[in-house]
Amino acid sequence: MKANRAPRGAARPGTPRRGGAAVAASATPSTRAAPHKSKAAGTGAAIPRIQGYLYDAAAQDREIAVTRKAIAGLHDRKILWIDLAKRDAEEIRELGDLLGLDRRTVQALAKPRDGLRLDNYGAYLQFAALTAPRSVGGGLATPEDRRIDFVIGQNWVLTVHAADVAYLQGFRAQDKGDTETGALSAPALGASLLDWHLEEYFTEVSKVEAAIDELDERILAAPSEELLLEEILQIRRRSSRLRRTLMTQRSVFYGLGRPDLGQVVDSEASEAFASLANRFERAVDEAEHTRDLSVGSFELFTSRSAQQTNELVKALTFFTVIIGTTAAVAGLFGMNFDPPFFQTGSAGFFAVTIGLLVVGLSAWIVGRRRRWI
Repeated sequence: MKANRAPRGAARPGTPRRGGAAVAASATPSTRAAPHKSKAAGTGAAIPRIQGYLYDAAAQDREIAVTRKAIAGLHDRKILWIDLAKRDAEEIRELGDLLGLDRRTVQALAKPRDGLRLDNYGAYLQFAALTAPRSVGGGLATPEDRRIDFVIGQNWVLTVHAADVAYLQGFRAQDKGDTETGALSAPALGASLLDWHLEEYFTEVSKVEAAIDELDERILAAPSEELLLEEILQIRRRSSRLRRTLMTQRSVFYGLGRPDLGQVVDSEASEAFASLANRFERAVDEAEHTRDLSVGSFELFTSRSAQQTNELVKALTFFTVIIGTTAAVAGLFGMNFDPPFFQTGSAGFFAVTIGLLVVGLSAWIVGRRRRWI
């Protein structure tokens, strides 16, 4: 796979390239089986017309049928991206035959094994990644639906996944015209796709942070609102899940920058993979930061709840003092003595009652002005 090429038009991973003529309307180079069959060059076997996207630095980028002839025509300025949008065992076997994939690779693409590994087969690299956790139909997408397998060979890149992947569609959608992406090596194109992969995690982190900011505003405005604690726990789980998913891919992102792969990928891709490892570390740090923010939201919630409780206790104490004072006065006038004031009849009763009400109202006004209640 090692190629000595002039880095003409080479771009950093995830950086859009300059454009020219309009490209096909397809969002990704999705592979599909056409209704009719075509003969593979050099064999008598009929195979479905699997589609791929050809980046041609010397001509127009275009969608083509993946055949032996097309693969044989690839070179340093022609790179082919094949994106299988489903794990169809027949298509994977046919691609394995066309691309010369090892039997173990074909089996792993059709039925992914547990864990994410980086395997070096000499002629190509194979690894997998998981997209950022997301909700689907009220539930969480399974790891099988979020898994993307990458196979990077000589001037071609193969991606296989079971569900739609937004950033793969975004990668194709960024090209509004003809590009020079074909001048990249296959590992460099793979690095660009992985950069978009990490960008999805940064986007998810931003969403979590926005949800935490909104939650904090609600905690400050209405700390007694129902379901606040449940929402805090949901955000806490979301941020922890994000970090755990990232950490399962650590061996892949760090492994791509290992010295032993320097003999497999070119210097252009080696530099891109090293940059990816740094960006991966930043993504992990951002995910950990969201977890700290969720803990901060919980602390804010408990503080506001405690403050609200203290205010309630203070108000109850104040009213208890007022009620206790009036009760003491009423008790005094209920003693079994016969002073002249007790002989005033209804006038004395109403005088005492009105006096107690005035005292209570005056105490309430003073308490409000001094913010005791």
